Amino acid sequence: MPVDFEGRRRGSGRPWTLSIWLAMDRNWIFVSVPVVGAIVLDDQLTKAAATQGGLVAHNPSYALGVVGGPAAVLIAGTIAVLAAFVAFVARPAVAFGVSPIAPALIVGGMFGNALDRIRFGAARDFLVTPWAIVNVADLAVAAGIVAFAVAVAWRLYRLRIESPGIPVRAG
Repeated sequence: MPVDFEGRRRGSGRPWTLSIWLAMDRNWIFVSVPVVGAIVLDDQLTKAAATQGGLVAHNPSYALGVVGGPAAVLIAGTIAVLAAFVAFVARPAVAFGVSPIAPALIVGGMFGNALDRIRFGAARDFLVTPWAIVNVADLAVAAGIVAFAVAVAWRLYRLRIESPGIPVRAG
């Protein structure tokens, strides 16, 4: 398929998929990195304070205890999921027009718990809720997922309004 210099299919006016990676504005990094750093720092500091107060429960599993296994496997899984999320979800979503803050919350939370697994063999939880014992990293991931879903839905809605000529398929 012929592609012009700007990564667009000739005649269609629509961006070619690879243009997300080649021509994407890299300013998202200047937003994402500080958010990730703030989440990890806040998470680690609150866990250290909770540990000093004897309020920490060690959680060797993922997802509220649903997925478990050896710490090395969970660490490798976290790294793989983090890399895949950044490569296949976060960057394309930012290129699509989603704020980089939502993916940064998810990455920061995942990284905060990964640090715990590397250092202690388990995530340190200390915030008691009616459903589970969690930590700041868990809250960041949950908030990031909700914000990400809302942002993508809103962006799709706005694109639909801005492009009324695109037919809607049922089913």
